[in-house]
Amino acid sequence: MLEERYEKTEAGRAEIKSRALVQARVARNLLLVIDASKTGADWVGMVQGAAPADLELLLQHALVKATAGAPLSRPMGPSSIATPMGSGPGSSSGPASRVSGASLSRPAPSRLAGAPTSSLDYAGLYAALSTFAKQQGLLKGYKLALEVEQCADMNQLQTLALDIIDRVRASKGDASAHELRATLGFN
Repeated sequence: MLEERYEKTEAGRAEIKSRALVQARVARNLLLVIDASKTGADWVGMVQGAAPADLELLLQHALVKATAGAPLSRPMGPSSIATPMGSGPGSSSGPASRVSGASLSRPAPSRLAGAPTSSLDYAGLYAALSTFAKQQGLLKGYKLALEVEQCADMNQLQTLALDIIDRVRASKGDASAHELRATLGFN
């Protein structure tokens, strides 16, 4: 069980929003971060307090499923790996405020009116954003992964992608933002 790689199922994504089946914080945290880039043992080791029983709980509820073993996400460019997102005022919005019940500062879906759209499909953009999130370090990556998970459709995902590009531009400049924009399919 721990040697296999896992990915969230549709039921797992729904559980993140509904919080109906898994009440234990450690198991919920494991559900939030787990994907096919690492083995079950790796994820259990990374989530503080997690045990194999937490992974077993997710499997019993069919919130995660075993994958063929190859990571689902595609690699990002070298400069985005080497430099995590900045900690400027525009880079700390998102899931922390949603978890606490405060309003989220993500742009409204109307921002997409007349805005560029990604050439990637939902799965591709989701995977690219998830990969980018993992490269941002534990805390920022976790927060960003939460934001990605909470996107229910392509419009929300594209809105988040454009917002992230703006955050990168504000913290790292136009060159980094341009590279991320290309990686996310906004040419």
